[in-house]
Amino acid sequence: MGNLEMMINNVAFKIVKEIENMKKEEKEWKKYKNEIEKALGVLSNDGVYAYWVYCKSKEIDKIFIEKIEPLMKYTKTTLNDGSYEEYFQKLSNDINDLLFFKEILERTLILARYHAKALGDD
Repeated sequence: MGNLEMMINNVAFKIVKEIENMKKEEKEWKKYKNEIEKALGVLSNDGVYAYWVYCKSKEIDKIFIEKIEPLMKYTKTTLNDGSYEEYFQKLSNDINDLLFFKEILERTLILARYHAKALGDD
């Protein structure tokens, strides 16, 4: 699996890189940059499953769910056939897995937030 800290940094970078590719469409860039903050708030206040529901409802799952797939390998819960809904439901069966995943996902989004802020608004 490799170094977890390195993976967190890598995933955070990929999230922002995907958002940065939207800079040509300034409205989209700002929207997704704000979504980092909002998704982090939902995750922190309401938990991992609420984070998944939020990302699906805002149609930002291509970035905020698919890009975090490498982090899912650090839990005992397995992702089957790309079924993220099933993964997030099964994750809650193991409290240690759930809390660990929440912690690494929060850390990832915090790093993504810092990275996005460093890029500025241009």
